[in-house]
Amino acid sequence: MSNQFIVTITPPTPNGDLHIGHIAGPYMAADVFTRAQRLQGMQCYLVSYSDDYQSYLTRKALELGVDGAQLAHENSVKIQQSLRMVGIEVDHWLESHGNPHFEWAAKMLYERGQASGLIRSAQTQAPYCEHCQVWGYEGFARGNCNHCGASSDASQCEACAMAPDAAKMTDLKCILCHAPMTMRPVQRQFLAFDRVADALRARLAAAPMRGQLRRWLDAAFEKGLGDWGVTRPGESGLKLYDDEAHRLHTWFMGQAGYLAALKELSERDEAADAYALLSSADTRMVNFLGMDCSYSHVLAYPAQVLGDPAFKFSQAFFTNAFLKLNGEDFSTSRGHAIWVRDLVRDACADSVRFYVSLIAPEEQTGNFSVDDFWAWRRRVFDTVLPHIYRQLAQERATPPACLAAFERGVAQRWLQCASVEQFSMKGMAEQLMVLVDAIQGELSSGKVRRELLVLFAVLCGPTMPGLGKALAGHVDDDERTACLAELGLIPAQKEACHG
Repeated sequence: MSNQFIVTITPPTPNGDLHIGHIAGPYMAADVFTRAQRLQGMQCYLVSYSDDYQSYLTRKALELGVDGAQLAHENSVKIQQSLRMVGIEVDHWLESHGNPHFEWAAKMLYERGQASGLIRSAQTQAPYCEHCQVWGYEGFARGNCNHCGASSDASQCEACAMAPDAAKMTDLKCILCHAPMTMRPVQRQFLAFDRVADALRARLAAAPMRGQLRRWLDAAFEKGLGDWGVTRPGESGLKLYDDEAHRLHTWFMGQAGYLAALKELSERDEAADAYALLSSADTRMVNFLGMDCSYSHVLAYPAQVLGDPAFKFSQAFFTNAFLKLNGEDFSTSRGHAIWVRDLVRDACADSVRFYVSLIAPEEQTGNFSVDDFWAWRRRVFDTVLPHIYRQLAQERATPPACLAAFERGVAQRWLQCASVEQFSMKGMAEQLMVLVDAIQGELSSGKVRRELLVLFAVLCGPTMPGLGKALAGHVDDDERTACLAELGLIPAQKEACHG
């Protein structure tokens, strides 16, 4: 059983700030998972980075007439600020552009892939706009996915999560001038899934993941995995050896970003040898990602380290669907979005975290209703939670009482949702709401049982770190120890509770 974790968040494209739709996905879930493991005494590192080599960033910089690297840095700073505002604490955030650790990790994975035969060269056709003189590998072209028919770029389809074949897509047009793309011959490097398909499938069979991803994987393997492009000559990406033929595209380098962040963290903090965890069989890398990123994260990244003796960690994958806003898709171009920093400023970080966790689109599309959020917040944050704080603060601690069957049931369900095998921040939040409703029900008597309040104070921290910290100051050490012991989070002590 894993007792140490590396937790990753898919890197955002630094072409803008974060809205609530972003937070409801991998960002919040990764932070809640990390906090829950630490509550249970596990060693855990949370890392991510800015996706500075993404062609969508290049396109945005071109549209604005600014330098891409500078735009990436400015937005990376904004993104980190938004994460901190909502209480998402990343142990290390790496900016990838020009970063020597990032280049080292990308080159290492690329060269090992070539040496093992996992990466091979092939002549192929790629989309190109003659008018704008741009390649259409991803951010500069859009057409109809050859797998599902939905509108997609030629990289990863948001609708079906497959990797489209540009040569088989229909109506592929340039984003800049809307002219049809032409196909040009180009020599590229490809990841040869056929060499590792059976071993990869066996490895993934043992990886914790949700049902939606498991079904998608089974369908992908049954359909057969084709060669996956690794280089994109002429487009955005990291150019190795000062050679356009070896320009790695951003999706191939995702795992390199995580390895580089761990390496940089280890070098900057002598007390944290985070990178060394990769060589331990007791380590599990837990990847949080949108479902649309599955092809790269769940297929390509495990293939990159499959059978490599330098990497002994196992993996887990937790995907999410999309969140809508008042029933419609988020759209920054139409102004249909709520920015994280604005909502936190108007409400508070804990209420945003709690509500977003409750509506998290873990396996199907979710919806953020502005009216529902504020109505819910008035009930929970203006009525119930202040009472919890006041009673804990005003009341003297009593000898710890054993949890009743109701509280034990809630706690066990919470622990199940907090586990790496069945993680669900939505499920954790739902159990907190069970406690909130129970506390509200006891308010009519004028006083709530203290053990109920103590349990809430112990369990709320991963979802609401600010409140958890405030309540912890009014929970006696003996009470907290007894509660943790009853939950099995620390060794039980004799006569830990009474009654």
